[in-house]
Amino acid sequence: MDGTLLGDDGLVPDAFWPLLEDLHRAGILFVPASGRQYQTLHNIFGEHEGLIYIAENGTNVVQNGISIDVEPVESAIIAPIVDWVRATAATGADLGLVVCGARSAYIERSDAHFVSQVRQYYAAVEVVADVQAAALDDVILKLAIYDPSFAETRSGPALRELDLPSEIVVSGENWVDVMRHGANKGRALERLQHQLGISRAQTMAFGDYLNDAEMLDASGHSYAMANGHPSILARAVNIAPPSSEAGVVSSILAALPHLQGEPVHAR
Repeated sequence: MDGTLLGDDGLVPDAFWPLLEDLHRAGILFVPASGRQYQTLHNIFGEHEGLIYIAENGTNVVQNGISIDVEPVESAIIAPIVDWVRATAATGADLGLVVCGARSAYIERSDAHFVSQVRQYYAAVEVVADVQAAALDDVILKLAIYDPSFAETRSGPALRELDLPSEIVVSGENWVDVMRHGANKGRALERLQHQLGISRAQTMAFGDYLNDAEMLDASGHSYAMANGHPSILARAVNIAPPSSEAGVVSSILAALPHLQGEPVHAR
């Protein structure tokens, strides 16, 4: 979403909505894939027919409001991650933790700055006294660590040094996600392809950051956004215009020119 489909204003480009209708009419499935939770993605896209969501970096695939593929974290990794975040924050580091459940996200840190950062990605969020206790009553999909400016150089490497049975990915400039070992957007996409009978050659994917790598690999038509991370630019087959120029929309229309003849509808 951020850096890929959304513009600099954080909104979906106006030109996307008629394209989404044209894709649906043409029998082409559009799948929002994001580190964001399902509830947030649903709030963005609304009740558009035919959408399937790959949420929480591939750990929750949702169709018609029902989770059809879930990969929860190993419960044994929750306590060590919580302890590391608490201990590191106690040294003065600007860190925050989001325990991401299927029903809601849970946070202990409640200052306005952190809460505002969290609410960009988690529409359903609760401030609790103890995130570990809250986790007992939900299916925990991932743990997201907020580390402004140091996600790739501090939190990412430090969490890997804990040597837990988990998948650790820097999902944004300020975020590191910890998930079940092997879980990622690409694996979720591959299972969805298998379920729907859609081949890799029939799949187009767009991404800009490190958590998009496996998803691009699972697509026969992979696009890195021009504003993307250098490793993603090197990994993709194609380069799309930047998200600030609605690069996803223009790239789809360039690849599927017959859609440009479809009538445009207001959202």
